[in-house]
Amino acid sequence: MTRVRIGWAFVGANVLVWMAMTVILVVLPDQLERWLPIQVCRVIGWAVACGVWVMTVEPHWKARYGPIVRFFVQLVLWVSAAIFALWLDDRFREGW
Repeated sequence: MTRVRIGWAFVGANVLVWMAMTVILVVLPDQLERWLPIQVCRVIGWAVACGVWVMTVEPHWKARYGPIVRFFVQLVLWVSAAIFALWLDDRFREGW
């Protein structure tokens, strides 16, 4: 069995990209909401946020992990970013 070395640079890059995804999922839909329904805005935000992930850290994931591990771990990361973004958006709309 091969040991995979994670490294702090890999973890740090993932944390930064996760935070960027969360910001995109909060800010972009709010900005587009003037012209489109919120559901469409959130889909656009999700597409942009996932694109950022794929362009920045996905190659590093592919070099370290197989497709099944990548799918499940990234699913948790992406869904957590979306849930956190929805929670933040609700707080902002309520006036925190």
